[in-house]
Amino acid sequence: MGESAIPVHKLILLHIAGQVPGIRRSQLCDAALATLSMNYFDVTQALDELESGRLIHVAVRKGERLHDARDRAVQRCDLTEAGRTALEALENQIPAATKRFLANYLSEGDLDRRLKDAVTARVEPTPSGQYRLTCRQDGDREAELTLSLLFPSEDLARKAAAAWRERSHEILDALFEAFLSGQEKRPDR
Repeated sequence: MGESAIPVHKLILLHIAGQVPGIRRSQLCDAALATLSMNYFDVTQALDELESGRLIHVAVRKGERLHDARDRAVQRCDLTEAGRTALEALENQIPAATKRFLANYLSEGDLDRRLKDAVTARVEPTPSGQYRLTCRQDGDREAELTLSLLFPSEDLARKAAAAWRERSHEILDALFEAFLSGQEKRPDR
C-alpha cells in the first residue's frame, strides 16, 4: 500500500476502536486485517502513529484480569477525545463496503470477544514455594466460577493456565461430568 492509503488505514482503526470501546489490541489488529485493505505492517504503523498522535489510547487497564498466552495483561484500545473528533470529521472517507464488512465482522465477533474476556487465569507464587493457579469464568455481574489449584512448579502452573485460556469449556465439561458421575448410578433413598 502506498503512502496515500495510510490515512484510510488510520480511519479504519479509529472506526473499529469507536465501535468497540476497550477492544483488545490484538482484536483491533485482527479486525483491521480482516478488511483485507492493509497488511500487518500497515496496521502496526498506523496504530503506532495514532497512539503517538494521541488519537487512540493503548494501555493495560488498572486491575486488568485478562492475560494473553504469554501471561501478560492485555492492552485495551480506546478513542481519545481527539480521535473521536477526527473520526466524526473524516469517517465518510472510509469506503462503504469496508464499513458494512466491519459492522458484520464486529457484530459476529462480539460473543467471541466477550467469552475471551470472561475467561482468565493467573499464576502466583505462594509462601510455601508452590504456584497457585486461579482460573475464573466471569458472568455478567460476578464470577460464576473460580477454581484455585496449587502446582509444584511455575512451568506446570503456566501450562495449566494456557490450557484453561484455550479450552476452558472442555475443562469445565470434564469437571461437571466428574462431579455428577455416579449420581445416576446411586439408588434413590
